[in-house]
Amino acid sequence: MRLINRSKKNTDEAAACSEALRQHVERFGEYGRRYTQTLYTVKVGARKITVEVVVRRKSYVAQAMCGARRLCRLPAAGG
Repeated sequence: MRLINRSKKNTDEAAACSEALRQHVERFGEYGRRYTQTLYTVKVGARKITVEVVVRRKSYVAQAMCGARRLCRLPAAGG
């Protein structure tokens, strides 16, 4: 499995995504259930950052959930 960190380099969000990916691999191993998403809350310094880890066919993708998101990406949007 490839571990993909979708955040800007050298930021708190990148550190949080890396930690969430590490926890996810530790929890589910190399091959977790496909096409699911798991939310992690990671403390980096004085900040708590929520990270979404999505399991794709050949990779785990982590993205910090801070700032605006596209409405089609929300769980209840259905689009």
